Amino acid sequence: MTTRLNAMLGFHFGSADTRRMVRTLLGCVLSYGVAKLASLPELYWALITTLVVVTQPSLTQALSTARDQITGACIGAVVGVIGILAIQRGVEPMLVFAVALIPLAALTSLKPGLRLACITLVIVVLIPGVGHSPFDRPIDRVLEILIGAAAAFIVTVILPNRAVRNAHDCGAKLLDALGHLSALYFSDTHDEPEAQRWQKIAAESKEALDDALVEAGHEHVVVPIHHGSADAIDKITPILSRLHRDTLFLGEAVAGSKGLSKGDKGSAKQRFGEAFSALTALLKSKRVDVQSADAARTTIDALNMLLFPEAIGTQQNAIMCFVARHMVQDMTELTDSISPRPKSADA
Repeated sequence: MTTRLNAMLGFHFGSADTRRMVRTLLGCVLSYGVAKLASLPELYWALITTLVVVTQPSLTQALSTARDQITGACIGAVVGVIGILAIQRGVEPMLVFAVALIPLAALTSLKPGLRLACITLVIVVLIPGVGHSPFDRPIDRVLEILIGAAAAFIVTVILPNRAVRNAHDCGAKLLDALGHLSALYFSDTHDEPEAQRWQKIAAESKEALDDALVEAGHEHVVVPIHHGSADAIDKITPILSRLHRDTLFLGEAVAGSKGLSKGDKGSAKQRFGEAFSALTALLKSKRVDVQSADAARTTIDALNMLLFPEAIGTQQNAIMCFVARHMVQDMTELTDSISPRPKSADA
Protein backbone atom coordinates (compact mmCIF):
# COMPACT_ATOMS: atom_id res chain seq x y z
CA MET A 1 0.00 0.00 0.00
CA THR A 2 2.79 2.41 0.94
CA THR A 3 4.73 1.58 -2.24
CA ARG A 4 1.66 2.16 -4.35
CA LEU A 5 0.91 5.45 -2.57
CA ASN A 6 4.51 6.62 -3.05
CA ALA A 7 4.32 5.75 -6.75
CA MET A 8 1.02 7.65 -7.12
CA LEU A 9 2.35 10.72 -5.37
CA GLY A 10 5.74 10.57 -7.07
CA PHE A 11 7.69 9.99 -3.84
CA HIS A 12 11.19 8.53 -4.13
CA PHE A 13 12.55 8.45 -0.59
CA GLY A 14 16.17 7.32 -0.83
CA SER A 15 19.30 7.63 1.27
CA ALA A 16 19.91 11.23 0.20
CA ASP A 17 16.36 12.18 1.22
CA THR A 18 16.81 10.44 4.56
CA ARG A 19 20.05 12.33 5.12
CA ARG A 20 18.31 15.66 4.44
CA MET A 21 15.42 14.77 6.77
CA VAL A 22 17.76 13.75 9.61
CA ARG A 23 19.87 16.86 9.08
CA THR A 24 16.79 19.10 9.30
CA LEU A 25 15.47 17.42 12.45
CA LEU A 26 18.85 17.44 14.19
CA GLY A 27 19.35 21.09 13.31
CA CYS A 28 16.00 22.03 14.82
CA VAL A 29 16.63 20.01 17.99
CA LEU A 30 20.08 21.53 18.47
CA SER A 31 18.88 25.07 17.74
CA TYR A 32 15.90 24.78 20.08
CA GLY A 33 17.97 23.23 22.87
CA VAL A 34 20.67 25.90 22.82
CA ALA A 35 18.16 28.76 22.54
CA LYS A 36 16.19 27.27 25.45
CA LEU A 37 19.32 27.01 27.60
CA ALA A 38 20.14 30.64 26.76
CA SER A 39 16.62 31.62 27.98
CA LEU A 40 15.95 33.64 24.83
CA PRO A 41 12.41 35.09 24.82
CA GLU A 42 11.75 34.48 21.11
CA LEU A 43 13.65 31.26 20.46
CA TYR A 44 11.46 30.48 17.45
CA TRP A 45 13.69 32.84 15.45
CA ALA A 46 16.59 30.48 16.04
CA LEU A 47 14.48 27.63 14.63
CA ILE A 48 13.43 29.70 11.61
CA THR A 49 17.07 30.56 10.86
CA THR A 50 18.09 26.92 11.22
CA LEU A 51 15.40 25.82 8.76
CA VAL A 52 16.37 28.50 6.24
CA VAL A 53 20.04 27.48 6.34
CA VAL A 54 19.86 23.71 6.79
CA THR A 55 17.48 23.17 3.87
CA GLN A 56 19.95 24.60 1.37
CA PRO A 57 20.92 21.99 -1.26
CA SER A 58 24.68 22.25 -0.74
CA LEU A 59 27.28 23.08 1.87
CA THR A 60 28.38 26.12 -0.15
CA GLN A 61 24.87 27.54 -0.24
CA ALA A 62 24.33 26.74 3.44
CA LEU A 63 27.48 28.68 4.38
CA SER A 64 26.48 31.59 2.15
CA THR A 65 22.95 31.68 3.55
CA ALA A 66 24.17 31.48 7.16
CA ARG A 67 26.60 34.34 6.52
CA ASP A 68 23.86 36.50 4.98
CA GLN A 69 21.44 35.73 7.83
CA ILE A 70 23.97 36.75 10.49
CA THR A 71 25.13 39.83 8.58
CA GLY A 72 21.59 40.95 7.88
CA ALA A 73 20.53 40.50 11.50
CA CYS A 74 23.56 42.45 12.77
CA ILE A 75 22.98 45.32 10.32
CA GLY A 76 19.29 45.48 11.20
CA ALA A 77 20.08 45.37 14.89
CA VAL A 78 22.64 48.20 14.66
CA VAL A 79 20.24 50.41 12.69
CA GLY A 80 17.49 49.44 15.12
CA VAL A 81 19.58 50.52 18.12
CA ILE A 82 20.14 53.90 16.46
CA GLY A 83 16.39 54.09 15.93
CA ILE A 84 15.69 53.25 19.58
CA LEU A 85 17.99 56.10 20.63
CA ALA A 86 15.99 58.44 18.39
CA ILE A 87 12.68 57.15 19.81
CA GLN A 88 13.92 57.77 23.37
CA ARG A 89 14.43 61.40 22.34
CA GLY A 90 10.79 61.74 21.33
CA VAL A 91 10.78 60.86 17.63
CA GLU A 92 7.74 58.85 16.48
CA PRO A 93 8.58 55.11 16.00
CA MET A 94 6.91 55.00 12.57
CA LEU A 95 8.95 57.99 11.37
CA VAL A 96 12.13 56.36 12.67
CA PHE A 97 11.22 53.13 10.89
CA ALA A 98 10.41 54.89 7.60
CA VAL A 99 13.72 56.78 7.56
CA ALA A 100 15.79 53.76 8.64
CA LEU A 101 14.12 51.50 6.10
CA ILE A 102 15.37 53.55 3.13
CA PRO A 103 19.09 52.58 3.32
CA LEU A 104 18.22 49.01 4.31
CA ALA A 105 15.86 48.68 1.35
CA ALA A 106 18.62 49.98 -0.94
CA LEU A 107 21.06 47.46 0.58
CA THR A 108 18.59 44.62 0.11
CA SER A 109 18.01 45.56 -3.52
CA LEU A 110 21.75 45.27 -4.13
CA LYS A 111 22.14 42.07 -2.10
CA PRO A 112 18.81 40.24 -1.56
CA GLY A 113 20.45 37.78 0.84
CA LEU A 114 20.61 40.57 3.45
CA ARG A 115 16.81 41.03 3.52
CA LEU A 116 16.84 39.91 7.17
CA ALA A 117 18.13 43.40 7.99
CA CYS A 118 14.72 44.88 7.12
CA ILE A 119 12.88 42.20 9.11
CA THR A 120 15.11 42.79 12.13
CA LEU A 121 14.47 46.53 11.89
CA VAL A 122 10.69 45.92 12.00
CA ILE A 123 11.00 43.73 15.12
CA VAL A 124 13.39 46.05 16.95
CA VAL A 125 11.70 49.37 16.22
CA LEU A 126 7.98 48.62 15.84
CA ILE A 127 7.38 45.70 18.22
CA PRO A 128 7.59 46.56 21.93
CA GLY A 129 10.28 44.67 23.82
CA VAL A 130 9.55 42.29 26.67
CA GLY A 131 12.74 43.00 28.62
CA HIS A 132 13.60 45.74 31.08
CA SER A 133 15.71 47.58 28.52
CA PRO A 134 14.66 48.55 24.96
CA PHE A 135 18.05 47.33 23.84
CA ASP A 136 17.36 43.76 24.94
CA ARG A 137 15.43 42.93 21.77
CA PRO A 138 18.21 43.70 19.23
CA ILE A 139 20.72 41.76 21.36
CA ASP A 140 18.36 38.80 21.68
CA ARG A 141 17.59 38.94 17.98
CA VAL A 142 21.26 38.68 17.00
CA LEU A 143 21.84 35.85 19.50
CA GLU A 144 18.86 33.92 18.10
CA ILE A 145 20.16 34.23 14.55
CA LEU A 146 23.68 33.25 15.61
CA ILE A 147 22.42 30.15 17.42
CA GLY A 148 20.16 29.14 14.53
CA ALA A 149 22.89 29.61 11.92
CA ALA A 150 25.51 27.83 14.04
CA ALA A 151 23.23 24.84 14.65
CA ALA A 152 22.48 24.57 10.93
CA PHE A 153 26.17 24.83 10.06
CA ILE A 154 27.15 22.09 12.52
CA VAL A 155 24.63 19.54 11.24
CA THR A 156 25.34 20.45 7.61
CA VAL A 157 29.05 19.76 8.12
CA ILE A 158 28.33 16.51 9.98
CA LEU A 159 25.79 15.32 7.39
CA PRO A 160 26.71 16.97 4.08
CA ASN A 161 24.99 16.22 0.78
CA ARG A 162 27.96 14.12 -0.35
CA ALA A 163 28.85 15.95 -3.53
CA VAL A 164 31.41 13.25 -4.34
CA ARG A 165 28.59 10.75 -4.83
CA ASN A 166 26.76 13.27 -7.00
CA ALA A 167 29.92 13.75 -9.05
CA HIS A 168 30.10 10.00 -9.66
CA ASP A 169 26.50 9.99 -10.84
CA CYS A 170 27.13 12.91 -13.21
CA GLY A 171 30.22 11.17 -14.60
CA ALA A 172 28.26 7.95 -15.14
CA LYS A 173 25.51 9.90 -16.90
CA LEU A 174 28.12 11.50 -19.15
CA LEU A 175 29.55 8.09 -20.08
CA ASP A 176 26.08 6.76 -20.77
CA ALA A 177 25.37 9.69 -23.11
CA LEU A 178 28.68 9.13 -24.93
CA GLY A 179 27.76 5.46 -25.37
CA HIS A 180 24.48 6.41 -27.02
CA LEU A 181 26.27 8.94 -29.23
CA SER A 182 28.85 6.42 -30.45
CA ALA A 183 26.05 3.95 -31.24
CA LEU A 184 24.25 6.61 -33.28
CA TYR A 185 27.41 7.42 -35.22
CA PHE A 186 27.70 3.81 -36.45
CA SER A 187 23.98 3.36 -37.15
CA ASP A 188 22.84 2.82 -40.72
CA THR A 189 20.39 5.70 -40.49
CA HIS A 190 21.96 8.64 -38.66
CA ASP A 191 19.31 10.39 -36.55
CA GLU A 192 20.58 13.96 -36.24
CA PRO A 193 17.89 15.23 -33.80
CA GLU A 194 18.57 12.24 -31.53
CA ALA A 195 22.31 12.86 -31.75
CA GLN A 196 21.81 16.49 -30.78
CA ARG A 197 19.69 15.41 -27.83
CA TRP A 198 22.42 13.13 -26.49
CA GLN A 199 25.05 15.79 -27.15
CA LYS A 200 23.02 18.18 -25.00
CA ILE A 201 22.71 15.56 -22.23
CA ALA A 202 26.46 14.97 -22.35
CA ALA A 203 27.22 18.70 -22.15
CA GLU A 204 24.80 19.19 -19.24
CA SER A 205 26.26 16.18 -17.41
CA LYS A 206 29.78 17.56 -17.84
CA GLU A 207 28.70 20.94 -16.48
CA ALA A 208 26.94 19.27 -13.53
CA LEU A 209 30.09 17.23 -12.87
CA ASP A 210 32.20 20.39 -12.71
CA ASP A 211 29.74 21.99 -10.28
CA ALA A 212 29.69 18.86 -8.10
CA LEU A 213 33.49 18.87 -7.94
CA VAL A 214 33.52 22.47 -6.76
CA GLU A 215 31.07 21.49 -4.02
CA ALA A 216 33.13 18.40 -3.20
CA GLY A 217 36.09 20.67 -2.62
CA HIS A 218 34.14 22.49 0.08
CA GLU A 219 33.11 19.16 1.62
CA HIS A 220 36.68 17.84 1.40
CA VAL A 221 37.34 18.39 5.09
CA VAL A 222 34.45 16.05 5.94
CA VAL A 223 34.30 13.72 2.94
CA PRO A 224 37.89 13.03 1.85
CA ILE A 225 38.55 12.41 -1.82
CA HIS A 226 40.53 9.18 -1.69
CA HIS A 227 43.03 9.02 -4.53
CA GLY A 228 43.50 5.63 -6.13
CA SER A 229 39.99 4.46 -5.22
CA ALA A 230 36.45 4.75 -6.51
CA ASP A 231 36.36 8.25 -5.01
CA ALA A 232 39.12 9.50 -7.32
CA ILE A 233 36.55 11.48 -9.29
CA ASP A 234 38.82 14.54 -9.25
CA LYS A 235 41.54 12.57 -11.07
CA ILE A 236 39.29 11.10 -13.75
CA THR A 237 37.45 14.29 -14.67
CA PRO A 238 40.13 15.38 -17.21
CA ILE A 239 39.89 11.90 -18.77
CA LEU A 240 36.11 12.22 -19.01
CA SER A 241 36.58 15.61 -20.69
CA ARG A 242 38.90 14.07 -23.28
CA LEU A 243 36.48 11.21 -23.90
CA HIS A 244 33.68 13.72 -24.36
CA ARG A 245 35.69 15.72 -26.87
CA ASP A 246 36.98 12.67 -28.75
CA THR A 247 33.49 11.17 -29.03
CA LEU A 248 32.33 14.31 -30.80
CA PHE A 249 35.37 14.08 -33.11
CA LEU A 250 34.52 10.43 -33.73
CA GLY A 251 31.14 11.44 -35.14
CA GLU A 252 32.80 13.74 -37.66
CA ALA A 253 35.39 11.09 -38.55
CA VAL A 254 32.76 8.37 -39.10
CA ALA A 255 30.70 10.73 -41.26
CA GLY A 256 33.76 11.33 -43.46
CA SER A 257 34.91 7.70 -43.59
CA LYS A 258 34.59 5.54 -46.68
CA GLY A 259 34.32 1.85 -47.32
CA LEU A 260 32.79 0.91 -43.96
CA SER A 261 30.54 -2.09 -44.54
CA LYS A 262 27.32 -2.70 -42.67
CA GLY A 263 29.06 -5.46 -40.72
CA ASP A 264 31.96 -3.14 -39.77
CA LYS A 265 29.53 -0.53 -38.50
CA GLY A 266 27.56 -3.13 -36.57
CA SER A 267 30.70 -4.48 -34.92
CA ALA A 268 31.94 -1.02 -34.00
CA LYS A 269 28.53 -0.05 -32.63
CA GLN A 270 28.46 -3.16 -30.47
CA ARG A 271 32.02 -2.84 -29.18
CA PHE A 272 31.74 0.85 -28.33
CA GLY A 273 28.39 0.26 -26.65
CA GLU A 274 29.80 -2.57 -24.52
CA ALA A 275 32.84 -0.51 -23.51
CA PHE A 276 30.85 2.55 -22.48
CA SER A 277 28.27 0.42 -20.64
CA ALA A 278 31.03 -1.33 -18.67
CA LEU A 279 32.67 2.00 -17.79
CA THR A 280 29.34 3.45 -16.70
CA ALA A 281 28.73 0.48 -14.39
CA LEU A 282 32.26 0.81 -12.99
CA LEU A 283 31.84 4.49 -12.18
CA LYS A 284 28.47 3.84 -10.54
CA SER A 285 30.04 1.37 -8.12
CA LYS A 286 29.99 2.76 -4.58
CA ARG A 287 33.36 1.20 -3.81
CA VAL A 288 36.24 -0.26 -5.81
CA ASP A 289 34.87 -3.24 -7.75
CA VAL A 290 37.60 -5.46 -9.22
CA GLN A 291 35.13 -7.55 -11.20
CA SER A 292 33.58 -4.48 -12.81
CA ALA A 293 37.05 -3.17 -13.64
CA ASP A 294 38.03 -6.51 -15.22
CA ALA A 295 34.81 -6.51 -17.25
CA ALA A 296 35.57 -2.97 -18.46
CA ARG A 297 39.10 -3.95 -19.47
CA THR A 298 37.76 -6.95 -21.40
CA THR A 299 35.37 -4.80 -23.44
CA ILE A 300 38.08 -2.19 -24.07
CA ASP A 301 40.49 -4.89 -25.30
CA ALA A 302 37.79 -6.21 -27.65
CA LEU A 303 37.27 -2.69 -29.00
CA ASN A 304 41.01 -2.22 -29.48
CA MET A 305 41.28 -5.45 -31.47
CA LEU A 306 38.52 -4.21 -33.77
CA LEU A 307 40.50 -1.09 -34.63
CA PHE A 308 43.47 -2.84 -36.28
CA PRO A 309 43.68 -1.94 -40.01
CA GLU A 310 43.01 -5.48 -41.14
CA ALA A 311 39.83 -5.63 -39.06
CA ILE A 312 38.06 -2.36 -39.78
CA GLY A 313 40.50 0.26 -40.97
CA THR A 314 41.76 1.28 -44.37
CA GLN A 315 43.91 4.18 -45.40
CA GLN A 316 40.70 6.12 -46.05
CA ASN A 317 39.54 5.48 -42.49
CA ALA A 318 42.85 6.36 -40.82
CA ILE A 319 41.42 9.46 -39.10
CA MET A 320 38.52 7.51 -37.65
CA CYS A 321 40.85 4.80 -36.33
CA PHE A 322 43.21 7.44 -34.92
CA VAL A 323 40.40 9.09 -32.94
CA ALA A 324 39.04 5.71 -31.84
CA ARG A 325 42.45 4.58 -30.56
CA HIS A 326 42.74 7.78 -28.53
CA MET A 327 39.38 6.91 -27.01
CA VAL A 328 40.63 3.40 -26.19
CA GLN A 329 43.66 4.92 -24.43
CA ASP A 330 41.40 7.24 -22.43
CA MET A 331 39.08 4.35 -21.53
CA THR A 332 42.04 2.31 -20.30
CA GLU A 333 43.40 5.21 -18.26
CA LEU A 334 39.93 5.84 -16.83
CA THR A 335 39.61 2.22 -15.72
CA ASP A 336 43.07 2.18 -14.15
CA SER A 337 42.37 5.43 -12.30
CA ILE A 338 39.15 4.10 -10.79
CA SER A 339 40.50 0.62 -10.06
CA PRO A 340 44.31 0.46 -10.32
CA ARG A 341 45.78 -2.78 -11.60
CA PRO A 342 47.24 -4.93 -8.83
CA LYS A 343 51.01 -4.74 -8.59
CA SER A 344 52.80 -7.84 -9.80
CA ALA A 345 54.77 -10.00 -7.37
CA ASP A 346 58.01 -9.09 -9.13
CA ALA A 347 57.43 -5.37 -8.68
